[in-house]
Amino acid sequence: MERRTRTKGMAAIFSFLALLLIFSGSAVQAAEEIRIGLLVPLTGPLAKSGEDSLRGHNLLWEQVGNKVAGRPVRIIVGDEACNPDAGITQARRLVHAEKVHFLVGPLCGHVGKAVAQVSRETGIPVLMAVAGPDEVTKWNRVPTVIRTGFSASQNAHPFGEWLAKEKGCKNTTFIGQDYTFGQENTLGVVDTYKLSGGKVAKLLWTPIGTTDYGPVLAGIPPKTDCVVVTVVGADRNRLFEQWFDFGFNRRFKIYGNYWLLNDVLPEVDDRAIGLISQSLHYAAGIDTPENKKFVNAFAKRYKTVPSYFAENYYSTALWAKTALEAINGKVEDKAAFLKAVREAKIVAPRGPVSLDEYDNPIQNTYISKVVKVKHPILGEVLMNVPIKIYKAVSQFWTWTPKEYLARGPYKR
Repeated sequence: MERRTRTKGMAAIFSFLALLLIFSGSAVQAAEEIRIGLLVPLTGPLAKSGEDSLRGHNLLWEQVGNKVAGRPVRIIVGDEACNPDAGITQARRLVHAEKVHFLVGPLCGHVGKAVAQVSRETGIPVLMAVAGPDEVTKWNRVPTVIRTGFSASQNAHPFGEWLAKEKGCKNTTFIGQDYTFGQENTLGVVDTYKLSGGKVAKLLWTPIGTTDYGPVLAGIPPKTDCVVVTVVGADRNRLFEQWFDFGFNRRFKIYGNYWLLNDVLPEVDDRAIGLISQSLHYAAGIDTPENKKFVNAFAKRYKTVPSYFAENYYSTALWAKTALEAINGKVEDKAAFLKAVREAKIVAPRGPVSLDEYDNPIQNTYISKVVKVKHPILGEVLMNVPIKIYKAVSQFWTWTPKEYLARGPYKR
């Protein structure tokens, strides 16, 4: 009898220990870190934009203690260097060596296609925060890639209409950066500008890393009434200085479709005040509580005004956090994670955002000008302030998806 009782007692102890191990295993699993692979250019011509992106992404996770759904979050950075070869190498390293659960990025448009290929190969989810190649959410979609930023021509379409109909530009010269994003962004403006009755005086292309804009600016036809520029990276500063130094400001009106973004404004002077600076889905001067909170937090942390790069990576982190909370942190279930991202509802600093059926955001486009404002933390600073808002802009503009896709991509 005593032996039987002892056997029952031992069985109860073993059962208890087994349950304890199960619960301990669950706790360990719940506390296992979520690894995010972050792709930004930390070297090369867009390194400053990459730094701003890194800051925006890290700010959101810092605000929540680098945790979500009871699990710690670790961010592992890869320098895509604005180079497709570097981008694909870093993406593969993050997936295979670092075992990240998903990728955020990249920034540069022509790197976006390379990273999408890694997603196609491995099934790793990608939240494409800035890179805007149109084909990623149009003609060459990958089911595991969701865009959280914008497609290259999306913000350009409203700008072309605005130039012709509201600024009265009748004969315009366009200066575009000669790579994937620059081409699609520039040609998107040209398309809707012409459809709205405008005439193209000349279309000039410049490579990334242009140091001397003298010959380019000298090629502007004399009868041009408006000059529209799409310029990225350090080229933005050089174009600004040479535009004024060579006296072109006394001959033509210049408009930035993509030019004086907030990350470059600390490096230019008051000659920028009043210039049309950008047509984008974010501007630091958006007058909403959500954006003011973001701008103030960014300014307090980094002592500068955030650009759209920072906002895109910040909002992508917010998007990921919201999705992870919805699935209780079970990021290993890729299908559940992607479904949660598609269904997530966020209030971003940029305004209302929703995904279309092609995994691209529908969101506002803000045409902005440079204004000197007195910020409560930074004092007097230059900032992009919206002067025109196009609400709920689709990557297909006013065409149906079927009509747009039948037209094919923009190519120079």
